[in-house]
Amino acid sequence: MRITLAIPTNRGVQPKTMQCLLELVAHGGYDWHIVVASEGYTIAENRTYLAVQALKNKSGYLLFIDDDMTFEPDLLDTLIANEKEIVGTAYHSRGNVDTMPKYLDTGITAIAEVAPKEYIDLEKNDDPKYKDTFECFAVGTGIMLIKCEVFEKVPRPWFAFEFYESGQVKLGEDWYFCREAKKVGYKIYTDPKPKIGHLGEIIY
Repeated sequence: MRITLAIPTNRGVQPKTMQCLLELVAHGGYDWHIVVASEGYTIAENRTYLAVQALKNKSGYLLFIDDDMTFEPDLLDTLIANEKEIVGTAYHSRGNVDTMPKYLDTGITAIAEVAPKEYIDLEKNDDPKYKDTFECFAVGTGIMLIKCEVFEKVPRPWFAFEFYESGQVKLGEDWYFCREAKKVGYKIYTDPKPKIGHLGEIIY
């Protein structure tokens, strides 16, 4: 199976992320097509370029991995086993309680949006339905597996920002993609099983 390993970056890939990427590819089992999008005015442009490359080379899936993520070598095995068209992972926001929206008052933790502005703390929630792959309202594209047929059915732009009149971002490119995919009938899933790190000054 051909997989486009899609890495958007305009600042260089973190060394720990590069190590994880090498171990992922060495883990084997897939026909990898690796694309690093290092140019583009916004991350939305990067992601769109990567999706186009996946379609051009007739990949079955596109696997987004941002330049500041860590993960286990069997990441793709775990995500593909879900047999979903769109599945993301649970990872910590790279920020702090002072910079997060008011409704995210749990601080730095793994958060999932299960309904519009309805968030759960996956590390503190004991509901068994959140221990395995579950349907959600939206999930970040820091690590996300997308079946390439999705890009043939969802109208472009697949990734875009929306802004308030003040110029502040109203909707990020990942939530935008999830919304547009749902408009044509796709469901969005989060797989909480992979162990994901988000690199910053500390690992979140």
